[in-house]
Amino acid sequence: AIVAARMQSRGLDRALVNELGTVPRVQSTTVSDEGERRTVGGFQFALPIMFMVLLMMGVMGSGQGLLTTVIEEKSSRVIEVLLSAVSPMQLMAGKLLGHMAITLLAMSVYIGLGLLTLTTFSLFGLLDPMLILYLFIFFVIGFFTLGSLMMAAGAAVNDMREAQSLMTPLMLVLILPWFMMIPVSRDPDSTFAIVTSFVPPVNTLGMLLRLASTQPPPQWQVWTSIGIGVLGVIACTWVAAKIFKIGLLMFGKPPNLKTLVRWVRAA
Repeated sequence: AIVAARMQSRGLDRALVNELGTVPRVQSTTVSDEGERRTVGGFQFALPIMFMVLLMMGVMGSGQGLLTTVIEEKSSRVIEVLLSAVSPMQLMAGKLLGHMAITLLAMSVYIGLGLLTLTTFSLFGLLDPMLILYLFIFFVIGFFTLGSLMMAAGAAVNDMREAQSLMTPLMLVLILPWFMMIPVSRDPDSTFAIVTSFVPPVNTLGMLLRLASTQPPPQWQVWTSIGIGVLGVIACTWVAAKIFKIGLLMFGKPPNLKTLVRWVRAA
């Protein structure tokens, strides 16, 4: 309302100002003997989806791996041998960083193959190189958020069967982006898309979809979303570390939500 009043007082057309400030991505045109035609018309629609799938594959695959390894080491009592050499926090940090390095390497290979394909077909100009930087930033945020929670869930239970109850809310977080993928990529400036860009933990996926769309968001929104994501990482890691520290050597009945809250307060 304030912006509209300021524009009206200066005799400016708000719709015209918004139109001048919107810079759509360039459309590729193929010139041949037969004439001109648009190149890969579906590329701009598929690009956000490809980036989100790449991000989801990395986060989901690493999160499942962290959960499985922690449960296996705890059930086989290997974790007790490891804790004789390192502290619980050192163990948690080492696992997170190790899995993240492996996933980053795999993502780099996939991205390299994608760039090679675009270069081969002379389509490299369709891709904004900054998207790759943002992909890595949002991957790190999403990985630490989900990976730390997965490790906490693995430390709190004794086997995979008991982990199902704790994994339900985490799986909902992983499934939710698939439902919001199409509406956000089709209308990146809608209220729904903007809200999902600032609500952790799905803000990383929502903002990445908007960045790869034909209407990229302003930079202040991008870095605000990154800042919110970093705060979410700190909060999730803090909670997960407390559960991880107590749950590693706890055996018997699997904890419920009330017990986990008590662990967080006690640690």
